[in-house]
Amino acid sequence: MIMILSDHPADTLKMVRESLCVAQAGIPFATSVDRHREHVDRIQRLIDDIDRQRPLGPDGKHDNRHTPFCQCEDE
Repeated sequence: MIMILSDHPADTLKMVRESLCVAQAGIPFATSVDRHREHVDRIQRLIDDIDRQRPLGPDGKHDNRHTPFCQCEDE
């Protein structure tokens, strides 16, 4: 489980997920080919864990899919 310990308002699960997706997309341009898959897979596991804590629907929206960990005010 990913726990966000930062008290910065932009460091929510939603924003961390977005940053991880951007980083994952840039890996082919920043790493050697032999380590590319390892890094992509590791970031994907983090994204998958965030998705378990803050689930998204088929449209990519969180809507009312609240969990005890999603960091929403509307729980």
